[in-house]
Amino acid sequence: MKSLPLNASELCKLQSEFLDHLRPGQLLEGLFNSIPGVFYFVKDLESRFMGSSNGFARTIGAASAQELIGKMDHDYSPDFLADAFYADDQAVMISGKAIYDQVELVPSADGSLDWLCTTKVPLFASDGSIVGLAGIARLIRDNDAVYADHPEMHRIVDYARTHYRKKISVSDMAKVGGVSVSSQERLFRKIFGLTPLMYLRKIRLNAACAMLRDTLTDLAPIAVECGLSDQTNMTRAFRLELKITPLKYRRRFQEARLSNRKSLNPARIQHSVT
Repeated sequence: MKSLPLNASELCKLQSEFLDHLRPGQLLEGLFNSIPGVFYFVKDLESRFMGSSNGFARTIGAASAQELIGKMDHDYSPDFLADAFYADDQAVMISGKAIYDQVELVPSADGSLDWLCTTKVPLFASDGSIVGLAGIARLIRDNDAVYADHPEMHRIVDYARTHYRKKISVSDMAKVGGVSVSSQERLFRKIFGLTPLMYLRKIRLNAACAMLRDTLTDLAPIAVECGLSDQTNMTRAFRLELKITPLKYRRRFQEARLSNRKSLNPARIQHSVT
C-alpha cells in the first residue's frame, strides 16, 4: 500500500505529532550507545548539556546522560579545555555556521590524552532562531582492526611510535609503508581523519604530557626527548593543541594531585607541607 500524498504543511504536522508522542531518550540515544567510540550531545544557548549518549557522558566523567543534563563542560573538564569548548559552542550558535570534523586533544579519565574528531551544528526553532547546538564526537584510536585493510599503515604507525623522538619526515614514514607520500596522506585522512604530521605530533604531545605529569624533568629536556626539537616548539604545539603552556599543564596536574591527597588525608598532608 502506497502512502497518501501530503503537502508541506501536512508533512510537518505528521512529523511533529510523531515526535511529540515519543518518550524522551529514544530517538538517538539507543543508536549512538550501540556504536563504539562515537558519541553525541546537545546543548542549549548557554552551552548547558540538554542530552547526550551515555558513552559521551561517561567519557567526560559523568555517571550517565541524565546526570549531565543542565551541567557544562566546566563541571567536568579543566578550565583551559572547557574555555575552548565554550568558545566553539558560542561561535556556532552566534554565527549559525557549523564546525565540521575539528580534531582536538582532550584528557581521558586516567590523565592521558585522547583525540576527538568533533562536529557541531546549530539547532533552529520553528521561527528560525537558534536555540542550541547538536554535536557528534568520534574517538580517534589505533587498534589492529583499524589496519585490517591497510597493513602498510600498521608499519607506518609502528615506525612513528618507535622513532618519534628522532627527526623523521613524512617521506620517511611513507617509505617504511612502501607507499607514496600522497597515498599515505589519503590513508591517514581516511583512517584517522588526520594528516601524517598531525598524527606524529599527537604521539609526541602524548609523550610530553606523560613526562610533564609523571616526572620533574625540566621543559627543555622533555621537548628534546619527545621529538619536539626545543622548548619553544613544544610550547607552540601545546598552545595550538591544548590551549595551554607546558608549564601550566604540569601545574594543573600537580594542583589536582595535591588536592586529591588533601581530601584523602588532610592531617598528613598538612604535616608534610609544614
